[in-house]
Amino acid sequence: MTSRVIYRLAKLGDEDQISGCMWAAADLWELTDGTPASVVEWLQICDPQELRGRILSGEKTRVATWNEIVVGFIAFKRGNHLSLLFVRKEFSGQGIGRELFTQCAHDLDEVTVNAAEAAVGFYQKVGFMQSGDQFFKNGVWGIPMKRVKPTTKKILT
Repeated sequence: MTSRVIYRLAKLGDEDQISGCMWAAADLWELTDGTPASVVEWLQICDPQELRGRILSGEKTRVATWNEIVVGFIAFKRGNHLSLLFVRKEFSGQGIGRELFTQCAHDLDEVTVNAAEAAVGFYQKVGFMQSGDQFFKNGVWGIPMKRVKPTTKKILT
C-alpha cells in the first residue's frame, strides 16, 4: 500500500520534525555565506523553539506529511509575507511546495517573499516576479519577489 502526502495545519509537537525537514531540504552553503553570523542565523531559524513560536503566532503555517513524517513546511508572517517554504530533497519536484503554497495563499491578493537564489525558479512557476534588487542580510542573499493574484474580469453580455 502506497502512502500519500497529507496536508494539514502545523501544530504544537511538530517543531522537531519541521526543523528536521528544513535541514533535509536545504544546503546550508547555498543559503548562507558560511560565516559564523550566517550559520547562527540559520540555526536560529531552524530552532524548534523558534518554530514553536511561529506555530503559536496565529500566522499561516502548514505541513505536508508522508507516513507521519513532515516532508514539507510553509510559514507566513505579517499576513502575506511568505517567510519559510521547505520540502525535503527526496520529495522535491512532486508538487508539495506548490500545494502548500496554494493552500496558504488562495485567499491573498498579494504575496511577497525574499527568495534564495536556488528557489527563484520555483517562485516564478507559481506566479512570482522579481520586485527589487538582490540583497545581502545576516550572511544570507535574498531576492525580493511578489505575486499578485490575477483579477478576473466579468464579460458583460
